[in-house]
Amino acid sequence: MNGSSRLVVATHVLTVLAVVRDERLSSEKLAWSLNTNPVVVRRLLGSLRDANLVTTKRGPNGGFALARNPDDVTLYDIYEALEVESIFTFHPTDPNEACPVGENIQAVLTETLQPAEAALKDELKTITIADLSQQILEQASTPIESVESADLGD
Repeated sequence: MNGSSRLVVATHVLTVLAVVRDERLSSEKLAWSLNTNPVVVRRLLGSLRDANLVTTKRGPNGGFALARNPDDVTLYDIYEALEVESIFTFHPTDPNEACPVGENIQAVLTETLQPAEAALKDELKTITIADLSQQILEQASTPIESVESADLGD
């Protein structure tokens, strides 16, 4: 079973937009940074736009930009924008209630995992896109301009 990469990919996109704050970037340039298909990026950007985390502009000078200051966007905001119901989800098929484990596992796990999920959400609220951008700028060996001037074979 694979986990979802949506939170990580969306965080990557918003961090790129924060780092090149004065530029609007196309989904192609954002996809270049992620090394993925622009369609993947556009799907996520729709959710981020609906949550007022990015703005869009059409036309030759169009593209995507952060809708808010990077200091005001937390990882929890991104988590919420992606409409993740719960970090921990049960299998779609209910367990066998004739089994003592199957009868009780979901109630016991719910009670056990709720505090862990609450702690994670609280932690996500403390980390901003500005924090991540600053760490990346401090560690970057490639100039930030490479995102803006990425040769996409246009």
